[in-house]
Parts: sequence; structure tokens; C-alpha cells
Amino acid sequence: MEGKKVLRALISVGLLVALITVIFVSQGHDPNNPHAAIPKEEWLSGEKGHGFAVLNNQNPQEQCYECHIKQDLGGKAYCQSCHDQSSVNYNLPD
Repeated sequence: MEGKKVLRALISVGLLVALITVIFVSQGHDPNNPHAAIPKEEWLSGEKGHGFAVLNNQNPQEQCYECHIKQDLGGKAYCQSCHDQSSVNYNLPD
């Protein structure tokens, strides 16, 4: 009987620690930003950053562009200015 109480107490403490760990870790995650785990500079200019994602994404204008507009991360002029600097010839949808 005493062994069952100890086991229950250990399980309860373990679950409480796991819950606290999940809450603590999730505080640094922005659910609206799928890139939140990657530092901004690495995302913008790293070898597995924006350019890599765009080149390997089958449909970036539908999967990325609309979300960027909703998040107010820059519209067509903002994206196009970067494309012009990089000599990328691409016309974004209206």
C-alpha cells in the first residue's frame, strides 16, 4: 500500500515538472511566426535562410506572401525592393 502512494507521488511530481517545462519552453515561441526559432540575421542572410526557403518552396507566392501581408511584414513594394537589390527578376502578385 505504501509503495503505491510513493509511486503515485513520483508520477504526479514527474507530470508537474513536465508541465512546467512545457510552459516555460513555449513562452519563447511565437505561434504566428514559423521562423521564430531561427535568429533574424541567419534567416535573412544565412545559407538556409530566406533564399533557400524560396528556392525550395513549390509555391512561395501562395504559402509565404499572403502570410507576410497579413503580418504586416511588407507588401509588394517591400519585397520588390529587395528583389531589385539582389537582381532577382520576379513580379509578385497584386
